[in-house]
Amino acid sequence: MIDHDRANILMVDDQEGKLISLEVILGPLGENLIRAKSAREAMKNLLRHDIAVVLMDVSMPEIDGFELADMIRQHPRFQKIAIIFISAVHLTDLDRIKGYQSGAVDYISVPVVPELLRAKVGVFSELHRKTRQLERLNFDLEKRVEERTEQLRKSEEQLQERVAELEAIMQVLPVGVAVAKDKEAEVITANAALSNLLGMKHGDFLSWGTTVNQETTFEIYEKGTRLESSEHPLFRSARTGQQVGSLELEIRRPEGDPKYLVASASPLFDHGGEVRGAVGAFIDVTERRHLEDLLRERADLLELATEAIMVRDSDGLLRYWSAGAEELYGWRREDILGKPVHQVLQTRFPVEAQAVQAELIRNGSWTGNLTQITRDGREVVVACRKAVKAGGGAVLEINRDITAQLKAEDALRKAERLAAMGRVAGIIAHEINNPLEAITNTFYLLRSHPSLDDEARHFAKLGEEELHRVAHITRQTLGFYRESKHPVEVSISSLLDEILELQTRRMEFDNIVLDKRYVNRGTVHGFPVELKQVFLNLIGNAVQAMPGGGRLRLHVFKSWHRPNQRAGIRVSICDTGSGIAADDAKHLFEPFFTTKSTKGTGLGLWISKGIIQKYGGAICFRSMLLAGRNVTCFQIFLPSAGFESQEENGMSHYERPRIADNAGVAHRG
Repeated sequence: MIDHDRANILMVDDQEGKLISLEVILGPLGENLIRAKSAREAMKNLLRHDIAVVLMDVSMPEIDGFELADMIRQHPRFQKIAIIFISAVHLTDLDRIKGYQSGAVDYISVPVVPELLRAKVGVFSELHRKTRQLERLNFDLEKRVEERTEQLRKSEEQLQERVAELEAIMQVLPVGVAVAKDKEAEVITANAALSNLLGMKHGDFLSWGTTVNQETTFEIYEKGTRLESSEHPLFRSARTGQQVGSLELEIRRPEGDPKYLVASASPLFDHGGEVRGAVGAFIDVTERRHLEDLLRERADLLELATEAIMVRDSDGLLRYWSAGAEELYGWRREDILGKPVHQVLQTRFPVEAQAVQAELIRNGSWTGNLTQITRDGREVVVACRKAVKAGGGAVLEINRDITAQLKAEDALRKAERLAAMGRVAGIIAHEINNPLEAITNTFYLLRSHPSLDDEARHFAKLGEEELHRVAHITRQTLGFYRESKHPVEVSISSLLDEILELQTRRMEFDNIVLDKRYVNRGTVHGFPVELKQVFLNLIGNAVQAMPGGGRLRLHVFKSWHRPNQRAGIRVSICDTGSGIAADDAKHLFEPFFTTKSTKGTGLGLWISKGIIQKYGGAICFRSMLLAGRNVTCFQIFLPSAGFESQEENGMSHYERPRIADNAGVAHRG
């Protein structure tokens, strides 16, 4: 047994022999046995040692065992020491009661039973030892608690200092910060930056939508929609325990312009992992938003511009490409940015490129026409204006497509020449009409002259017929260029017949079969020359589309136009030529679009459509593959001058054909 774990047993008796007997009996316990022959010596040992058990004789000189027990109990240090009386004298019950009152825990009578004494003393010794161990453990525990308490106190002080630092930092941050103190976010504190953003007094508790003192109200919007309090980032984070990413919010106040904030929030947790609130950060982006709006407005203006606007650097690499440039050239931004733009567009300058660059550097600007190639291979002519940024770092270029304008000017010049030729043709037809009449009369007299035989009369008759044909062509030529000043009644069927006469030779030569179905003579109010121009263009296109022969079908019938609910005449012109390609069908009525290469101006169908629309009519077409061959059909609707009162050819209702665009392959212009 370790020395400091051995219990001290004090044996008090005035007789040496009894003390020796007790040592022999208690020796096997292995405890520390201390002798005392008197009460005074016993008290000295009590003060000197930590005594676990006191064995004392009741009958001792000077001070007996009862008095010594009273003295021991009166001292606070010794009140819990176990006292066992050993007496050779028979004790009465009163003596026992007196001993228990004096603090004794047991009585042992002589003769002593060694095993019993050892057992009782061993129990009290072990109890004392355990008590001392508990006291030491308690002391150690108290010491540790004290040390831990001191550590916690220091940690608390450091934490309070840190919190104070964070509070100070939060108050001076330019970023708005709000802290929800509870899961329901009923109490929210805001720093100075957020208070200023929301128009609050610093130190007020924040309640979304109004401050506690009801002095300032504000509303929060996201993408134009007003947010309820439960939808605010701080509330959502506290309620769900999840982070809320950056949201752009609009703060509307009764006074002043709205503020724009980027808000984010994160939950706060207690030691148990439960949500106890949330913290939110709010960054003022009002100035950035205004700048973005301004830049967006300017960018929108650039995007709305029909001109092609581009910016390239000093190396010729493209840095900006507007929507107008995409529309004109067909190149998308992502496909052309960063490339040498004039190489991509195959630009041809009116002078040497070096001369253009030199003038641009010298004057800061350059103006001229450029010829460029679009992505789909079209050649365009653009009016170009260049300006160089101060320092020569970037070049702004604005190009306007003038291809159509140049073609229109060229077409106008050609039209003026054609008009002049038409007037000359009319004058010539008028001038030769009178000699033709005289020659016709001469042939009539010649054919009846008696000097001619039958063969001569036959040839004279043929000559007279050809002269009639020449006279008819002369009258038609005069009719084309002798326009009336006011609209007149025009028979569409008669107009078509006149045009067919002009195409007869071409149709016979190309082996084209004509199929006419005039269900109605088709009377409309209009100008004959304009209508001749329309039908001459359509019939001429149909004949040109069948160089190897085919069938031309003309159909005139009464009809009803659904969009404007008007009755009128519908003319169908169908051919079995090579058809119209799907890509061409989308551009067929656009000006200057032609599939005839250099043979067409691309104005025929565009002008025809304009004339028909002027009459309040409509023109449409369909091209499809039918029975192994292409069939293309154009239909023209014209409001009629008035239907005949009686139905013709048994037709008792208006036909309502269905026409839609389709595709094949052909030439139309």
